[in-house]
Amino acid sequence: MMKSFRLYLGICLLILSVAGNSFAQVKPVAKSSRTVSSKSENSQKTIDSLELMVLRMQMEINQLDSFYKIEKLTSADLRDQVIRIDDYRKKLEANINSFKGENLKLNQSNRILIVFNSLVAVLLLVTLFYFLKRIGKRKNSSISDKPNETGQPSSGAINFGTFEDKLQHLERLGALKEKGLLSEAEFLLEKQRVLGK
Repeated sequence: MMKSFRLYLGICLLILSVAGNSFAQVKPVAKSSRTVSSKSENSQKTIDSLELMVLRMQMEINQLDSFYKIEKLTSADLRDQVIRIDDYRKKLEANINSFKGENLKLNQSNRILIVFNSLVAVLLLVTLFYFLKRIGKRKNSSISDKPNETGQPSSGAINFGTFEDKLQHLERLGALKEKGLLSEAEFLLEKQRVLGK
């Protein structure tokens, strides 16, 4: 429809321009055979030029139609590409949102692990301190239980916790007295010390 309208408009414009040229050239002349033949020649030239112009316009219209079809196909392809890109963008946004959620979960897990590891480290340090202190007490008690060069236990405070420990210590003191390494006064002094008197 657009094509036929353009063609019709072009033909009308062409006819008006030719008619305007021919009216401008009309001169009052006496009727003669020469003028009639020249008019018919002029008319034929005008018709030929009109047909040529119509053909040119038809070619231009055909060319414009082909450009229009190409543009229509190109715009359809571009529209499809825009739709595909928009779908891809939506998928990327969904992936980013899921990654943000997973990252948040990982951050929470990391915080829990940091707190747990800190508690374990504190517990290990306390346990290590306790065992070192206990080992130190054992060494001190074993040093104080050993008799010195005179056969007497060291003069440090002796801790006899149980009855059995006290009994064993008294037996050792008795053995030392029998061997002659302790005098009666030293034996009695150590015995009172063991019994806590």
